[in-house]
Amino acid sequence: MHGSSNRGMTFVFCQSMRYFFIALLFSFSTILDAQGIEQPKVDFITATAQVEVDTSITYIKGSVSFEIQILEDVDTLKIDARNLDDFQVTSSTHPDLASSKNDAEIVVVSCFRESKTAQITINYTATPTQALYFIDKDADGNWDQAWTQGQGKYTSNWMPSIDDVNEKMIWDISVIAPNGLTAIANGKLLSKTSDQDATTWNYDMTRPMSSYLLALAIGDYASQSKKSERGTPLQFYYYPEDKSKLWSTYQQSVEIFNFLEKEIGIAYPWQNYKQVPVKDFLYAGMENTGTTFFDDQFVQDAAGAIDRSYVNVNAHELSHQWFGNLVTAQSGEHHWLQEGFATYYALLAEKELYGNQHFMVKLYENAEALADQTRTGKSIALLDPKASSLTFYQHGAWAAHALRELVGDAAFKKSIKEFLQEYSFKSASTDDLLNIMTANSGKDLSYYKKTWLLSEQFPSQEALRLLRADKFMEEYLQLLARRISPFEDAYNSYKETLKYPVSKEMVLEMIAQLNLHDDYRKYSLQSTAASINNAEIRQLIALTTREVTPDNQNLVAELLLDKSYLTRESAMYLLWNAAINKEKMLRTAWSAWDTTNESLEMAWLVLAINTDGFIDQEKLSFTTRLQQFTAASFGIETRMAAFDYLKALDFFAESNYIDLLNSAAHHNWRYYTYARNLIKELQKDPKHAAALKAAMDQVNDKAKTKLEQVLDLE
Repeated sequence: MHGSSNRGMTFVFCQSMRYFFIALLFSFSTILDAQGIEQPKVDFITATAQVEVDTSITYIKGSVSFEIQILEDVDTLKIDARNLDDFQVTSSTHPDLASSKNDAEIVVVSCFRESKTAQITINYTATPTQALYFIDKDADGNWDQAWTQGQGKYTSNWMPSIDDVNEKMIWDISVIAPNGLTAIANGKLLSKTSDQDATTWNYDMTRPMSSYLLALAIGDYASQSKKSERGTPLQFYYYPEDKSKLWSTYQQSVEIFNFLEKEIGIAYPWQNYKQVPVKDFLYAGMENTGTTFFDDQFVQDAAGAIDRSYVNVNAHELSHQWFGNLVTAQSGEHHWLQEGFATYYALLAEKELYGNQHFMVKLYENAEALADQTRTGKSIALLDPKASSLTFYQHGAWAAHALRELVGDAAFKKSIKEFLQEYSFKSASTDDLLNIMTANSGKDLSYYKKTWLLSEQFPSQEALRLLRADKFMEEYLQLLARRISPFEDAYNSYKETLKYPVSKEMVLEMIAQLNLHDDYRKYSLQSTAASINNAEIRQLIALTTREVTPDNQNLVAELLLDKSYLTRESAMYLLWNAAINKEKMLRTAWSAWDTTNESLEMAWLVLAINTDGFIDQEKLSFTTRLQQFTAASFGIETRMAAFDYLKALDFFAESNYIDLLNSAAHHNWRYYTYARNLIKELQKDPKHAAALKAAMDQVNDKAKTKLEQVLDLE
C-alpha cells in the first residue's frame, strides 16, 4: 500500500517538477563549481561516443550515449557540456524527456525511477576553447595535429561528460578522422574502416575511469610495439621523421613498466599502454588512462636524450595508471595520493635503474627545495587543496617515503596492495590509506599525519634524520659541508672523492663546489673527473667552467666534441671567447659534429653572425636560418630562444613579427605570456611598434581577435 501510493505521488512530482525546472533554466544560468556535478542518486555506467573532425575546421561533430543506473527516484540528470554550438538529446528509455542547457551543463528532465536503467544520447557540435587543441604546424590554415587535455581543463569542453572525478564509467570511443592521419584514444583498437575521405577508428575499454582521463590524439604517427613480462601490449608512437629517435626517447620503458608492476604489487589494470608525443603540450606529460601524452620536446636522439631524458616523466605518468587512474583522489585535499605517490614511485624506478645513491640525492635535493619554500613563507600543508605543485609532488613523495620508513617495508607494500585492491575503480581519501597502513603495521599514525600532512612547514629535521639513516648520505652530507670551506681545507676531501670506487653523485657535488674556487689545482681534479667518462659529470664541468685557461684548454676542447649537445654548446662559447681565430674555431667545430640539435645550431649561428671572417653572403644565410626558428613548426623552447636571439641582434624580419603575434594567441600559458611580454617590450621602440602594427594584417583571424582583446596594437 505504501509503495503504491508513493508511485502515484512520484509521477505527479516528476511531471510538475519538469515544467518548473525548465522555466527555472530559462530565467538564469547555473554555473558549476570546479569539482563538477555530484549526483549520488544515479550512476553513469557506460559512455559510447563518436567524434568527427576535419583538418580545415576547429570544431567537432559528435555524439555520446550514456547508460545510467538510477539508484533513487530523481527527476533531473545533469551532464557537463561547455562550448556547444548545437545539441539534441534523445532517449530510448525516456522518449518524453525534456532538455535544456546553460553555460556549463545539459539538464535532462524526466521521471527516472529507482532500479531502472536510463539511456540518453546527445548529438552535438562544439567549438572548444580549451581541453581540445588543434595544432597548425605549417601555418597553412589547416591543423596537422589535435590532442586533448582533460585534467584541469575539463573534457566537457569537447565531449559531454561528467567533470566530477568521483563519477567513473566505461568509455568506448570512435573517431572519424581524415585519411592519412592516425587517431589514438583510450583502450584497445578493435577495428578501423576507411572510405574515400576518412577513416573510422573504433576503440574499446572494459573498465571504468573518470572523464578527465578521456584521451584523443590525431596526427601523422607511426608506432612500434613490445610486450611487458606479463604480456601487456606496450605501444610506442612517434612521428615518421623521428624513427631514428624512437628508442633513445623511450629508453628503458619496458624495464620501467616491469619494475613498477612488481614494486606496486598489483597487475597493470588496463588493456594496453600507449605513449604518444604531442606538439606544444601544456605539461611534461599527462597520464590519460592507458594512453600517456607527453611533450614532443622529449623526443630526442642519443645525444639529446642526455640533456632531456624522458625517463622520469615516463615513470611518473606510468605510476599514475595505479595512483590516480585506478584509484582516484576524492578531492583536491587528497591530491597527493596521485601526484605524491606518482613522484615517489618514479623515484623508485630511477633507483632501480641508477642505484640507491641517485635516489637518495634526489630525495635530498627535493628536501632542499621544500625547505627553501618553507623559509620564504610559501609553504602550505600537503592536505590543502591550494598547495603548490612542489608541495603535491615533492612533499607528497617525501610523505610517502617517510610513511614507508615508519611502518616498515613489508607493511607498506602490503598496505599499498590492499589500498589499490579495495578502492579499484573508485575514489579514496588520505584516511582510507592511513587506516589500512595502521591495520597492517600496528602503528599510531596521528603524529605522522600531523607532521607530514597537516603542518604548513616541511619537516626538514625529520627529513634529515631519514637521510642520515643511509650510510652513503652521511658521507654525502659531509661533502656538502665543504661548500663553505676554503679550498685548502677541502682539497683532500676532493681527492678522496675521486678514488675508486667512484660515486657519480659525490663527483657531481665536488664539481659544483670547484666552481667556487680559483685555486689552480681544481683543474687537475676536473680532468680526473672528466676521465670517468660520465656524460653528466662532463656536462657539469662544461656548465660550471667560467673561462678557458692554459690549465683547462685541452679539456674544454675535448668537451666540444662530447656526447651531449648542451656540453658542446657550453664548450663552444668558452672556446669562442678565448679563440684568436674565432672563424676557424667555429668552422672546425661545425665540421666535427656528426649531429646537432636546434639549440646548438642556433648558438653556432649567433656566434658566426658576430664573427669576423665570414663573408656577408654567409652571414645573410645564417641570419635567414636563425629567423626560421620562430616558425610554428618548431617547439616552444626553440621559438623562445630564437626570439631572444633576434631581439638581441635586432634582426627581426616580417615573418618573425607575424610569428610573434600568432604566438601571443597561443594555447600554452607559459608561451603566450612570454610572447605578450616581448611584444610590449618591442612596442617601446617606434621601429618595432610600426612593424608589429603592419604585421597584424597577416595574422590569422582567431589570433587577431584574441590580440585585440589583450594587446594595444591600434
